[in-house]
Amino acid sequence: MSKLSSIILLMVLGSTLAYKSYSGYQVLKTAPLTSASMPYINRLSKHFDFWGTPGVGRPATVMVSPEQAPLVVAAFNRMRISHEVLIPDLGPEVEREHGERKATEEANPRVAVYDRYMGCSEIQMHIAQLALTYPDIATELVLTNTPEGRKVKVLKLSNGNAGQKALWFDCAMHAREWITPPVCLRIIDEVIADPALRDMADWYIAPLANPDGYNYTINTDRFWRKTRSPNPDPNCPGIDPNRNFDFLWDAGNPTDYCSEVYPGTNAFSAPEVAAIGNFILDNADSLVLYVAIHSYGEQILYPYGHTVEPVPNVDQLIAAGTASADAIAAVAGTTYTVENSAAGLYFTYGASDDFAYGRGAVQYAYTYELSGGGSAGFDPPASLIQPVVDEVWPGIKALVDYVLAN
Repeated sequence: MSKLSSIILLMVLGSTLAYKSYSGYQVLKTAPLTSASMPYINRLSKHFDFWGTPGVGRPATVMVSPEQAPLVVAAFNRMRISHEVLIPDLGPEVEREHGERKATEEANPRVAVYDRYMGCSEIQMHIAQLALTYPDIATELVLTNTPEGRKVKVLKLSNGNAGQKALWFDCAMHAREWITPPVCLRIIDEVIADPALRDMADWYIAPLANPDGYNYTINTDRFWRKTRSPNPDPNCPGIDPNRNFDFLWDAGNPTDYCSEVYPGTNAFSAPEVAAIGNFILDNADSLVLYVAIHSYGEQILYPYGHTVEPVPNVDQLIAAGTASADAIAAVAGTTYTVENSAAGLYFTYGASDDFAYGRGAVQYAYTYELSGGGSAGFDPPASLIQPVVDEVWPGIKALVDYVLAN
């Protein structure tokens, strides 16, 4: 073997070995939860990696390491929550998906693609290319630099009409939710192609709200959720960005750095979050719609996450969300429910949509939980990207139509 071949082999092996294998990890699935079991599930979710959206009437799925499995099973048994092993070993699926994505990676994409998951640098370069290609309507905004030196980029699409209302969409705030950036990219495609959409409003789209975390899922750990901000415990970096916004921020356990929902030392301690939050406040006069795209659960959630008490314009929030859900269902029959965040998801503090609504005075604020897929929800195969973006875009368009008409 030549010296060059040996170097290449070592590089390939190093890349493979560096990617977290998840060998021996299991995914457990409960029976549909009752209201009596939810307080226990909420407490467990602070310490273990629950997927999807646990809620009354819905099952919960939780990923556990070999060491965690007996602890969670014992807790379920104590709570008398029926459960099953959904995936006995997550390792082979993670290995397959990682190899598939690496094999289809491209260096310099000129257009968004929907037959594979694009990497962080691909998406960032694509945004820059769009601003160069369409300088009259597209502007690349850099909100901040991340702890690892990446940029939180927003693409503004506008015909330049004065006094227009503004719309905001962000994706991949939680790093592992790979199905979300394609939805933001599809929104960009549609708005660039249709001047009438730009005449309706100015559009701000952030395909990667958490670029450090997303890049880490692509190259190191498929199921990483948080940012990559350093913490006092070097073994547990990262902050849950959707618990770090400056609205009823609640530290919970401020030293539980390893928790998937660790909220940071204080509100806006994550620079990515502070930049998005400040943008919302700075544009409060024009911003009428905030949408955070997450996965998974097939839900359209509206404020608040800390209470089930209805907000003043709850009827309009439900009506707009229902129009969106109906448009999604019309494509392929997928049913999205429209629910209050606390009732439909679980009680949360420091969430982005609550901040946009409660601090930013954005009249219409939502979190979309897209369809799941793959082995247990968070890893839909690339073959599902196109169907998801095809059905969600009409829902986004219907939501925008309702908001701007009311």
